[in-house]
Amino acid sequence: MSSKLSSPYAFGDARTLARTVFGVAFRPQTYRNLCYLTLAFPLGFCYFLLFAVGVPLGVVSTIFVVGVPILLGMLAIASGLASFERRLTTWLLDVEIPTGERETPASLVGRVRRLVTDVGTWTAVVYLGTKLVVGVVAFEVTMLFLVTAVSLLAIPFVYDQPGVYVGVVTDAPVSLHPAVYFGWDEMLIGLETVITVSTWQVDTLGEALAVAGLGVCLLVFTLHLLNALAWLSGRYTRLMLRDRHGDVASEGNAVQ
Repeated sequence: MSSKLSSPYAFGDARTLARTVFGVAFRPQTYRNLCYLTLAFPLGFCYFLLFAVGVPLGVVSTIFVVGVPILLGMLAIASGLASFERRLTTWLLDVEIPTGERETPASLVGRVRRLVTDVGTWTAVVYLGTKLVVGVVAFEVTMLFLVTAVSLLAIPFVYDQPGVYVGVVTDAPVSLHPAVYFGWDEMLIGLETVITVSTWQVDTLGEALAVAGLGVCLLVFTLHLLNALAWLSGRYTRLMLRDRHGDVASEGNAVQ
């Protein structure tokens, strides 16, 4: 029996290539990924702010005993937020994260012991602390590429409106010096020209459509980039927030 690895990026013919590259804008999952990445920045900022205030406060307050309940409360909050992140990732990214069913200890001491000794609690703290990194990267990509692409796509509708200037303006003229040189019979023969660009304005429909075409290319590239970032984020979430108690139990049963 032979098996083949399938890939979403199949380049069998021109039609398949076009559907793979440009079809990204018509897939519902693309916009679920975008929604997930858009939420990553505010959620990551809230998590970072919570732990940046709560953890130092708990550490400093340990000399007054009250710091211990604060730190335990932070661990409990981290466990609850990790559960929320698992559901959010499954819902928006369609990434299944294994979770095990464990009996809740009846006593308060047992619950506290499991909270402190569970590896999943600490990986949740690390994950929530690094969520802001994903949010910042997604925010930068969105603002730098996605907003620029949408702006370029809107140019054919606004370029001829009164008071609207679409083009390039420089403080000083930019000079380009394309040149070609080659040696021939101990001589250097070349061609050099100078192109000076000071200002350039889109003032015809053809130019506006050409710029919009550039916007389409940038938009497609950005959506693929955001999809890749969402894929990596989903795998990172699965790695950090999966149930490790089940893994340990499975290993123990295998040894027995």
